[in-house]
Amino acid sequence: MKSNFFHPATGLTILLVAGLFVACGGASQSDIGQEAAPTTVTTANPSPTTASSFALRRDTPTEIPAVTSDQLLRIAEVPPDLPSYDRDDWRHWVDGDKDCQNTRHEALIEESLAKVAFKTDRKCQVATGEWFDPYTGETVTDATRLDIDHMIPLKNAHDSGGWAWDKSRKAAFANEMSYADHLIAVTASANRKKGARGPEEWKPTNRGYWCDYAIDWVQIKIDWDLSATKAERGALQEMLETCDSTPSIQAVSPKAESPTTVKEAVPPAAASSNSSEVRIASIDCKGKPEVVTIENSGASTRDMTEWKVSDDGLGHTFNFPNGFLMRPGSSVKLVSGGSGQDTESVIYWKTRTVWNNDGDTARLFDPSGETVSERECP
Repeated sequence: MKSNFFHPATGLTILLVAGLFVACGGASQSDIGQEAAPTTVTTANPSPTTASSFALRRDTPTEIPAVTSDQLLRIAEVPPDLPSYDRDDWRHWVDGDKDCQNTRHEALIEESLAKVAFKTDRKCQVATGEWFDPYTGETVTDATRLDIDHMIPLKNAHDSGGWAWDKSRKAAFANEMSYADHLIAVTASANRKKGARGPEEWKPTNRGYWCDYAIDWVQIKIDWDLSATKAERGALQEMLETCDSTPSIQAVSPKAESPTTVKEAVPPAAASSNSSEVRIASIDCKGKPEVVTIENSGASTRDMTEWKVSDDGLGHTFNFPNGFLMRPGSSVKLVSGGSGQDTESVIYWKTRTVWNNDGDTARLFDPSGETVSERECP
């Protein structure tokens, strides 16, 4: 199930993603913020022997502003001396919010096109629902026939730069759900045929999904600062040619400075902003759906990366997606107990209700873990 989550990022990332989503009928260019001035951050990556970067461009240059030579998705061959991949280091299918549903079952609930049924009254494990496997075009109702696939296989993430992450970041990648297609429910047979292969070795048999598959692959690699090989780039270009308006991949030289330097999606003003200017404006915990409204009352764009909202009742926690920006005077509604397409002003958190009607408190935490705002259910 495709959910076009609004995932704003600045600098070249905007241009890449804008070009991609517009090309395939997703968010328009006007939906994506472009005014943020880029800064640089350093990340830990292998030192490849050869490296370049690529940008995804539409054929009509007037639809996307000119880009600089600073690129975000690095093209690099896999170094021969990487540490060995150990799947146990990438701990997955955890129950992060302690509601008895691990990541696999959270994903099954999220992606089902019909109301799911559970194996027991505890509602921990999904038994049946309705899922569309975009890899094959098959519809499945029995959850035991499904695997939850990592769009970027864990072994591929390891080879692309994830080898340098600590176990906490590896687990975060393995259980990431804020980007709609980072994890995706597909038939077990399709998932096992794909294995750890990149698009240069395996593509979905459903060619109608190639465009979205390539877009998601590139977006996730950009989000997590993972590299791609030249063969991978060529395969992605082939898949992108199936989009309604074909983007092209343009190879450029790496930056003059260290190849481990990439553009950050936040202007300096946003990074150093006053947290108290972002607050919980209202909460409706008795409606269906439930809605918590977060607003930015300040004069600067706020980067919400690593910000969280949690409830006092059952300890559910929502993590804002990496690179999510709130503009001055804007607000975003966090919805639970409903479903729909995410935008820059509405994010669908969970399809089931979260807040305790008998008394609950929503708390907003900044990246340091400090409570900056709270509001009780009326």
